[in-house]
Amino acid sequence: MLRLSGAALGTGARSRGSLLLLWLGIRLCSASGFPWAEHYGTKSRYEGLGAAPLPGTSWLAPANCTALQLNALIRHGTRYPTKKNVPRMREIHQLIREQGDQGNNSLVQALVGWHMWYNERMDGNLHPLGTSEMARLAKQLAASFPTLFTARTYRGSRLKFVTSSKHRCVNSTRSFIQGLESHLNLRDQVGGQWEVNDRLLRFFDHCQKFINRVENNNTALHQVELFKRGPEMEGVMRNMGKKLGISPEALTTNMVEAAFYLCIYEFILKGIVSPWCDVFEKEDVEILEYLGDLKQYWKRSYGYKINGLSSYKLFQDLFQYMDQTIEESERNQSISHTAVVRFGHAETLLPVLTLMGYFKDDNPLLANNFEAQKGRKFRSGWISPFAANLVLVLYSCSGARGLGDKYKLQLFLNEKPLPFPHSGNLVTDYEDVKYSYEHLTESLKFNNVCV
Repeated sequence: MLRLSGAALGTGARSRGSLLLLWLGIRLCSASGFPWAEHYGTKSRYEGLGAAPLPGTSWLAPANCTALQLNALIRHGTRYPTKKNVPRMREIHQLIREQGDQGNNSLVQALVGWHMWYNERMDGNLHPLGTSEMARLAKQLAASFPTLFTARTYRGSRLKFVTSSKHRCVNSTRSFIQGLESHLNLRDQVGGQWEVNDRLLRFFDHCQKFINRVENNNTALHQVELFKRGPEMEGVMRNMGKKLGISPEALTTNMVEAAFYLCIYEFILKGIVSPWCDVFEKEDVEILEYLGDLKQYWKRSYGYKINGLSSYKLFQDLFQYMDQTIEESERNQSISHTAVVRFGHAETLLPVLTLMGYFKDDNPLLANNFEAQKGRKFRSGWISPFAANLVLVLYSCSGARGLGDKYKLQLFLNEKPLPFPHSGNLVTDYEDVKYSYEHLTESLKFNNVCV
């Protein structure tokens, strides 16, 4: 677990870059023991990237402060491939069986003998690993913030769960609640204890401006298409064709990506280094990671302003619950919701972090600047792997001189403290954070964002 000195907790804007780079560096170092795990994009394995802290470590908390509320946005756990990708996997496997050089090529022989066990019925279903990820996260949060997650608050409905309608999110919610009940020694409590809200957690399906300008715009991913036809991807296809004894002209970028996904899924679902990984060199994997990041950048992040703005209702929802909690605290009332936990997708989390100003590079990700962007901040796999989680903890602190510094806020991404963009601090006054996002939290200014 990342631990910083008290001085670091109070640093100002001058430290924001160094703290963020430290955070990114920890992610990179923790992935070094796995086959290219730092390059798996949004299909990265949470545990494999070292996202979870060691057992028994504590979350950093400000001195003389008591946690009042926890707001969480959680991506569903590890899943099976979606039905869109399975036919592409089948296609590349069939091509190798029909055209691969099976003579003295042990790699082709291994791939020809490989069993294609993925099918469309899996369609992104939650994998057992995803179930355990959600249960572990619930236990970790409950152990780290015991006053917010107790049997009393649970039975009193002071915990609120909201989920996307997708089965992998609903099942992640169910698994999280089961893990929480196990930690609290509750039995047979799981039922319809969550709210399904796609307008909140699948806002991209309901934001017409995003749909028109990005989702249904054939030119929105122009940079992605250029990169697919560029020299880097041509090199990947040449290398792949040479290894398999197949003409590069017979390969498509969809096939190449499908082979890469097979390498990834065999590792994250089975924990094995598959012969599919031997199709690529590390340089190829870095290029494929960049292709994935380009897609996320232009469709979910800084590529278009509407990408981040489309999440404004979800962003406001976070602050509305915290505002309510502060009002109740000031009136000495019982806190209505000590924890609000939401379950969504990578496409839910990335726009929110974009709206908040995180992981923004000085220059945009483009088809022609792969080399220049090798040290980029925007790496979707480090930001939003399977089971990724953004957690905001609101505190009430003693010894405050006034309301402005009585309530403080702390932010965690994937269970590690993340500095606030406006100050570089790991803990800051709630009012300062709210002021820095005032243009986003005032709903009247954004009532027509998506129209």
